[in-house]
Amino acid sequence: MRQFHDLSAVFVHMLATALIVSCAFAASLVAAPVPPAHADQLPNPDWVALLSDYEKDYWQAPKDKAHGGKVLDVATMKRDEDLAVAINHKGAENLDGNGLNDQRKRALVDSDLYGEETMPDSLGPTLGRYMSEGFKQGRLGRVSDLFKFNVASTYQSKRAAMHPRPYLDRAVSTYDGTNDLAGLPATLDIKESPSWGEHIPGYSNLQKNSSYPSGHTTTAYSWGVALAGMIPELAPQIMARTSEAGNNRIVLGVHYPLDIMGGRIGGSAQNGQYWHNEFGTSIEPAARQLRGYLTERCRADGHGDTLARCIANLKANGEGGYTNTFLDPVADEPVTDQASAVRVYTNRMTYGFPQVASEKGKPFTAPRGAADVLRLAYPQLHADQRAEILARTAIDSGYPLWESSDGWQRINWAAALCARVTLDERGDVVKVETADETRLDGPEVVNAQYADRGAHPASDAAAGENTAGPAGPRALAAAMNARAAIAVAIGTCAAFAVVAALRARDRRRAA
Repeated sequence: MRQFHDLSAVFVHMLATALIVSCAFAASLVAAPVPPAHADQLPNPDWVALLSDYEKDYWQAPKDKAHGGKVLDVATMKRDEDLAVAINHKGAENLDGNGLNDQRKRALVDSDLYGEETMPDSLGPTLGRYMSEGFKQGRLGRVSDLFKFNVASTYQSKRAAMHPRPYLDRAVSTYDGTNDLAGLPATLDIKESPSWGEHIPGYSNLQKNSSYPSGHTTTAYSWGVALAGMIPELAPQIMARTSEAGNNRIVLGVHYPLDIMGGRIGGSAQNGQYWHNEFGTSIEPAARQLRGYLTERCRADGHGDTLARCIANLKANGEGGYTNTFLDPVADEPVTDQASAVRVYTNRMTYGFPQVASEKGKPFTAPRGAADVLRLAYPQLHADQRAEILARTAIDSGYPLWESSDGWQRINWAAALCARVTLDERGDVVKVETADETRLDGPEVVNAQYADRGAHPASDAAAGENTAGPAGPRALAAAMNARAAIAVAIGTCAAFAVVAALRARDRRRAA
């Protein structure tokens, strides 16, 4: 009988241990993050279609030697080339003995087409230095990868347009035929820049008859929109610097304003696809790495123990951040703070081209993927709410290239990524105040507690976002509470099972 009791005790002990281990394992599964759902994947944008307004409205591409290119809209193309000359000449003022000035030097650095050189400036002198050093030390590998892979190709769209660059004989077509310039000059008074050390303008090796769209600008926007989405507190300045990188192609005399506008469309659309498809696998990890690294550097230098405090301490979203005193007919004020950054960026969205009256006031619908770019800026909000921010900050219709762009031409990233957004009790966006209208320390949501009301949470799934569920604060809290409740229930059941087993053992001993 004694042997039976001993065996029974061993059995009960083993059973209790198994139950405890099983409960702990189950609880760990419940408490672990749920793997993100796999979003539907957006295909590569049709770059030729997105940029086709150019060939439809302004310039007919050459077909062969007998059929050169043809100017379709004389007024628009004349403004395009007049602006190119004016911006180029303004950038050639006050040259030193080597034919250089600060603006040309920046333009030559940007011509290297290297994100690790161009983008740190946008964070201001101190944070920009940290970022540059992080790249050099290999501590920002995820950000480097993002800059490499989040880049749109302009090959097909350039082949579709085949428009001559401003520093060439523009009467000569791609196929050595003759372009019909409709009375516009064959040569423009372009002032070419010399090289600066290893930084070269590349006049001799650029693809000759392919000005539209600007590939350098497309790449700069591929970087810039991504960086602004990861550090939205500085989005106005980051986007102003990005627009400067595009404008610097005009400063060097290798592109026209319409080329720059086309590049912005391409780089924006590329980000929409990349943020949609790679948000969890590339964007979030890169943002964590960059923000964590900058915070670490700030803390070590006594600028604050959070990135927000560091930005405030350094005045990186004001006079201590990215500034630019280079003026021209479009950028008619220096960039000194958030507000001026938004205004300069917005001016470069249209380059002052006139709006077609009959095309004004058309509805704006955010293209697929665009709302994904706002996910880190407004983590409390859902896809439709973020799309509404884009709509309320978008420029009007009727400016060049808007119609074929599927909405990308109208998106104002400098305004949308850093705004104060107000929700009503239904969770609807009722007000968006941008950085040129009010002083902001970063993107902000007023009445965020209403974000999960109504049908807003369902818009995430409808948009195919790569997320385990609604992103709003209440949904997140509910998910955490649900996991905790399940874990407690499992633990309680296990405890009851162990108690029952021990009581059964005691009854056997008593017998």
